[in-house]
Amino acid sequence: MIKGFIGTSLVDYPGRISSVVFTYGCNFRCPFCYNIDLVLPERYKKLKNLPESWVIEEIKRRKGFIKGVVITGGEPTLWGKKLIRFVEEIRIETGLPVKLDTNGSQPELVKSLVEDRLIDFWAVDFKTSPARYFELEGDFRLVEETFKVLKEVADQVEIRITLYPPLLTEEDLEEMVPYLSWFKRIALQKFVPEHTLKQEALGPVNPSFYHKVAEFLRERLPEVSLIKRF
Repeated sequence: MIKGFIGTSLVDYPGRISSVVFTYGCNFRCPFCYNIDLVLPERYKKLKNLPESWVIEEIKRRKGFIKGVVITGGEPTLWGKKLIRFVEEIRIETGLPVKLDTNGSQPELVKSLVEDRLIDFWAVDFKTSPARYFELEGDFRLVEETFKVLKEVADQVEIRITLYPPLLTEEDLEEMVPYLSWFKRIALQKFVPEHTLKQEALGPVNPSFYHKVAEFLRERLPEVSLIKRF
């Protein structure tokens, strides 16, 4: 399940120093994805598997310094009950809060984690307009169900939007707004063109694009907190 581990991070858990656990495998194919070593089977098969027990011990060793644990990927929720058991073990062994990053494609698992109060903070990537999720090999109907579940714990949720212009036209953003209005935190993330899933001649995004998107969302979502993350 685990292919990577960072002992100390200052940026992955808002407001907390954390350890970061990387699971492998993903059911989406986002052109702007930079974690391709954890997404493509021909790449992650070459990476060493890290035993969950070893990762737990590493987290325990840092407990006096770190204040949280982040589980990311890949797509962690694809691991189902194995992920649930791992989160339970983190909480039992360390008592540390857990943040989970997800693409929202496994609403039933998300519901179980919410009902059992196993996750303290959620980060959900909102990729593009619902009508274009097929371009990522995703099904927005599942993401919508996840949004509905997390709406009940909206104060524990951050919606992340990667500023990749081809998937964020004005029309796309307009279709995303009704769902964004359910949450309090929206993080706008920088698109980094190097080493992405889709190798293309798209250079760094002009800062004016960030300002354009931010202004668009502020006009329609005045109560939402916009976070610039780059």
